[in-house]
Amino acid sequence: MKYDAQLNEVIKLLPTSQNVLIALPASSTVDELAAGLALFLSLEQSGKEAAIVTEGIIRVGHTNLFGVGEIQSKIPETQGGDFVVTLEGVATIGADGKGIVPSLEKLDYYTQGSNLNLVFKVIPGQKFEPTGMVSHHEGQGFKLIFVLGAANFSELGSLYNTNQQLFSVTYLVNIDNGQGNSQFGKTNVVDGTAPSISEMISQVIPALGLPVNGDIATNILSGIFAATSDLQKRNTGADTYEAVAQALRAGGQKPFRGGQGGGQQGQFQGQGNKPVNVPQQQKPTAGFDLSKVFNIPSQNDNFTVPQVVGSTPVEMEPEQQPSPEESVSGEEVVSPEDDWLTPKIFKGKGNIG
Repeated sequence: MKYDAQLNEVIKLLPTSQNVLIALPASSTVDELAAGLALFLSLEQSGKEAAIVTEGIIRVGHTNLFGVGEIQSKIPETQGGDFVVTLEGVATIGADGKGIVPSLEKLDYYTQGSNLNLVFKVIPGQKFEPTGMVSHHEGQGFKLIFVLGAANFSELGSLYNTNQQLFSVTYLVNIDNGQGNSQFGKTNVVDGTAPSISEMISQVIPALGLPVNGDIATNILSGIFAATSDLQKRNTGADTYEAVAQALRAGGQKPFRGGQGGGQQGQFQGQGNKPVNVPQQQKPTAGFDLSKVFNIPSQNDNFTVPQVVGSTPVEMEPEQQPSPEESVSGEEVVSPEDDWLTPKIFKGKGNIG
């Protein structure tokens, strides 16, 4: 596959990574949503616990993508991971640049019924007064994070701002086709020549040994067609047509626009409207309908031809000669000779040759 070299480390990690997160930009395009959902469905089909998140708004034009209802606006909590309680305002920075708590001697705990009590042993004469306390899950059980279509962390919006620890400790796979990508992942699959993220995902999924079915292939086609304006953009090349062919062979359906241009995606080709049979009406005849005035039966009525009654033939008067007044003066009637139809031989006076 095209990106095997970049994905070598991810191929090793994926078998032992049960929980996988897919993060999309805050302003996700149809292509990015389609690519993310294709990867999400493939991970789920392979038995992984996958989650897909974006703080962007899911619009009506996105509802034809398979799995769109699984997109979440916040990173979910998963089984596993560490529970961390943060006490604010108690640490200072030492000479070595590391944080220390000068008033804290040690930390202990004990149980009381169903409760767990944390004990902070304070050095005598010192004050230990936290200004605030925050709890969160560290790692949240995710072993892999795929970030699709983001040039940097800031494009993820609050997903990154409120979960910076998660993104810093989890193995990150950065997949993008933007020229200005900051290469922020531990694995970076960045291809500025690819016209769509969906085309890249069509290579990534089989490279990771993940399955592809009709729904996954249809999402890939939707993303490719949306990003390339139905394969009309100039950067649409041989790799794009090969990705489309692979998706069609896997059972994918091309998006059906219903006569509209590219961009918004409508029904799929296999879900087109059935043709409607419109009864044809007889063309009206020009002028007035004399059949209604004289009660003439129509062509559809049973009409019996009446029997013809014999009649006496009418003698025609002989053709009358024109009167002298009607004849043109100066004209003479000439009778043709009897032999005018007989072939004649021309006899000349001179010799030929």
